[in-house]
Amino acid sequence: MNTIAVGGRDPRDGRPYSYIETIGGGQGGRPMGPGDDGIQCNMTNTMNTPIEALEITYPLRVERYELREGSFGAGKNRGGDGLIRAIRAVGGEARVSLQCERRRFAPYGLHGGADGKRGRNAILHNDGTVEEVPGKASLTLAPDEIVIVETPGGGGWGAP
Repeated sequence: MNTIAVGGRDPRDGRPYSYIETIGGGQGGRPMGPGDDGIQCNMTNTMNTPIEALEITYPLRVERYELREGSFGAGKNRGGDGLIRAIRAVGGEARVSLQCERRRFAPYGLHGGADGKRGRNAILHNDGTVEEVPGKASLTLAPDEIVIVETPGGGGWGAP
């Protein structure tokens, strides 16, 4: 699970806003084939918010949304790649809460498969510095700072 919540006052009209989303990751490899890339494999019935809808509704800009290539664990059937989602707080301060798993321990492979890459969270500050953030965190973004969530890849199944 990789959950992000961003909220604050919209600088466009002063109204409060709250954006919450679960971000998919890599599924583990299986006996019958490779794991899927960038999906919700343990949390279902959640929405993959379209970038356009998010940017129109909230004072947020999606700077990156892509597969995290190479995050899978190798195996006879490799795991799936995770995702990278980077979101900028446009024009105003924003509070961010992160509830993300597999930051300390990698998604393990099975039956000789390799582990997938651990997830990673960071803040890109306006001065260009990058601050690593733990999996469970509450923080404040200054106007125009970026929160980056890199979800873990799935572990492989079977010896490569």
